[in-house]
Amino acid sequence: MTTDEPMTIFVAMPGTTLGERAKWTDIKQIKAGLYDPLAAKLEERLRRPVRVQIEKERRESGPINHTMFAEAFNAEVYIADLTGANPNVYLELGVRWAVRDNVTVLVSQNQDDVRFNVSGNRVVPYSNRYDELAEAHEVILSMIMHGLTKQNVDSPVRLGSGLTTVPTGVLDELHAKIAELEHARGDDLFNEAMAAPHEERVAKLRRVLLLNDTRADVHGELGKALLKQGDFAGAIHHLGLATRLEPGGAQWWRELGIAQSRNENLPEAIHSLTEAVKLNPADVDAFSGLGGAHRRLGRATGDSAELRLARDAYRKASEIADDNLYARANAARLDVQLATTDDERQAAVDSFLDLNPLATWKTKNPKAKWEWLDFADTFAFSGNTDAALDAVRRGMERFEPEHRATTARTAMEPIQDMLSAGTLPAAVSDALSRMLEEYESYL
Repeated sequence: MTTDEPMTIFVAMPGTTLGERAKWTDIKQIKAGLYDPLAAKLEERLRRPVRVQIEKERRESGPINHTMFAEAFNAEVYIADLTGANPNVYLELGVRWAVRDNVTVLVSQNQDDVRFNVSGNRVVPYSNRYDELAEAHEVILSMIMHGLTKQNVDSPVRLGSGLTTVPTGVLDELHAKIAELEHARGDDLFNEAMAAPHEERVAKLRRVLLLNDTRADVHGELGKALLKQGDFAGAIHHLGLATRLEPGGAQWWRELGIAQSRNENLPEAIHSLTEAVKLNPADVDAFSGLGGAHRRLGRATGDSAELRLARDAYRKASEIADDNLYARANAARLDVQLATTDDERQAAVDSFLDLNPLATWKTKNPKAKWEWLDFADTFAFSGNTDAALDAVRRGMERFEPEHRATTARTAMEPIQDMLSAGTLPAAVSDALSRMLEEYESYL
């Protein structure tokens, strides 16, 4: 095949003396008599430009080792002139044999200069005698053409080793291509995982991480899936990785905070949820989660300041979305707990009564669950015990049987907190007490 790109024949040979046994000592004459005619014949055969490069002839500044070793790798044809048994030439030949399968040709004016383990390899003799020089031309040319066309391994180091040497740039390109393909495959698996039923999602997301464990979205979604399964430790681990891989991902901070809160890691949960609302001040769920973490901490420590922070967070959520029944109902419950005057207590009761129309509308949704339990509270604050108990029952039947005990305990906590304040009207207290009894039946 014809190409305009020149091929290099690199000649490794002594730079000063060819030794006392050499008959032909002028390097320029050797190049002109042996190597240049060889290049011309090779150029004719290949129909391609061929140049001869001898290190001594370089006119570049700087150290020479890196260029010699680079040629040992890059040169398509490498000739090692062993005349004079120069140690540097043997070193360069060793490098060539280590990094290239072919084409490497050994030449020498004297067989006695062929030493060490190299003596077991074929070496082409040459001199300035016409007949020996002509023979050397033909033999060397034949060896080069055979190596270029047959791609035989002429390196005793690499023969049978199974090694393949490629430039760093080529390897980088391969790694980049592999990463690109793995990313594409990871995208396909990720999309497949997100479309899969929940019970299959965790396994599929773990498969994506085997391809690329630096994807925040995969760690985040896996954390969410584990949280749904009740694996709080696993959820916290993967959601924590998601926040480190994507510090600006508000959704991962929110989910991490929710997992930490449910695992009773309340100070950590407050930190994570605070970060979430800083990054996304319009995230209703993050503010609601922050309210829940402060409320749990306040309940555990008896610190009313934490309860006020919880109420403020729920109020912020309801300001962002005034139809958010969960946030508004929890803010109202905390108003009951924190009320210290008759006016504040009445306002707290009235706020629950005001929620009844919203709760009625929310329970029209066939998927409503918790909304029914909030609906029950609005009836309790109106003193309508029967309606409150009916709403509790209709809400609880919408939860899976295995989840009802946990749901009942969660619903009971704020009712117990409101009753413990001891400031509610008797009719309201009675309705809430009856609701507690109803929830206890699910434990």
